[in-house]
Amino acid sequence: MSYLARARNAAILLALAAAAPLSAQTAPLKIAYVNTRNILESAPGRPDAEAQLQKEATLMQDKAKKMSDSLQAAIDEYKKVMPTLTQAQRDAREKTLGQRQADMQQRAQEMETSMQGRQNELMAPILDQIKLVLEDVRVEGSYTFLFDVANASGIVAADKNLDISDRVIAKLRTMPSPKAADAKKDAKDVKKPDDKKPDDKKPVPAPAGVKKPAN
Repeated sequence: MSYLARARNAAILLALAAAAPLSAQTAPLKIAYVNTRNILESAPGRPDAEAQLQKEATLMQDKAKKMSDSLQAAIDEYKKVMPTLTQAQRDAREKTLGQRQADMQQRAQEMETSMQGRQNELMAPILDQIKLVLEDVRVEGSYTFLFDVANASGIVAADKNLDISDRVIAKLRTMPSPKAADAKKDAKDVKKPDDKKPDDKKPVPAPAGVKKPAN
């Protein structure tokens, strides 16, 4: 680009800047940052949500243990009577046990997925309240941007005077704890592991710990 072309472009930019509104020229770029991890730890309602989640997780674990204990008892009982059974009886019993094991594994996965969803459900009102307070604080402080340094690996250093996490926490503490949603009753939670009959057409794995005796 020639000198005359650069000079012409510079003149155009100066003219555009002069024509810009005064507010746009004088409005400062105000930036601050927060640590949402620290904010979440101090958020109203978080301890209650975590306690509720732990309570429900314990109930799920108890149900999973009962299913596992029931299956293990059936396997142990089968091992005792296995020498007295015919080959056809052994095949039928092992198929039933294999189906129960497959059902138990599937139910355990469903429980884990359910607890993950429940965690999101319990934390959603708290996170929504934090978002509202962050926006309120941003507007009150006339900040252009608020950055989160909780997981910002790209930020290697920052002025601590720009950290307004304490201001957000203080405002959060003036607000009531958000109400968490009640746990929804899952019909599968009350279903006994023995209720489902084995599907003769569906192949199932042999239950762990059960092996056919050598002929």
